Amino acid sequence: MAPGGYFGQALVADVTDGTSEVLPLPDDILRAYIGGAGLGVWLLHRLAPAKADPLGPAAPLAFVFSPLVGTPLTTSAKFAVVAKSPLTGMLTDALASSQFAIAGKLTGHDAIVIRGRAAKPSALLIDGDGARLIDAAHLSGMSAAEADAKLRAELGRGWRVAAIGPAGERGVRYATISHDGRHAGRGGLGAVMG
Repeated sequence: MAPGGYFGQALVADVTDGTSEVLPLPDDILRAYIGGAGLGVWLLHRLAPAKADPLGPAAPLAFVFSPLVGTPLTTSAKFAVVAKSPLTGMLTDALASSQFAIAGKLTGHDAIVIRGRAAKPSALLIDGDGARLIDAAHLSGMSAAEADAKLRAELGRGWRVAAIGPAGERGVRYATISHDGRHAGRGGLGAVMG
């Protein structure tokens, strides 16, 4: 059984072919690499090949949720987005806080890792039915806020969205990831998600 605040697993979704798998996270790893950025770095060292191009399909991007997410502690809705920065070529994290953290943790995973590249603009949906890709070509060119609003209007208000806008779509090396009107902005991780 995983220590308090953890599910003991990460979801690894490959958007190239729409498959996903659950990666067990052993108790000793969860205790050694506590929460967000630490666990994210461990996941990337395990899942990313050496010298992977930050904007290439072999470079994963991880959303990692704190073990405190969902507790009554103030400012506990924290998560880290961890990937290889297209600006520096080094691992980086962008820390963030919003309802997206709670929604991510409610999927039953301590982290969601995205690998590969989709052949066309897509949205990765994760819920009780698992992970699946849907077509998102109609969102291309929209700002992240517009894409968020449109997707939530289509899927339902209960969904939380992490989105990129035109800068991320074009691989701008300082693009951000938007969620609930906030941004995970350090290191150009919006370009990695693009």
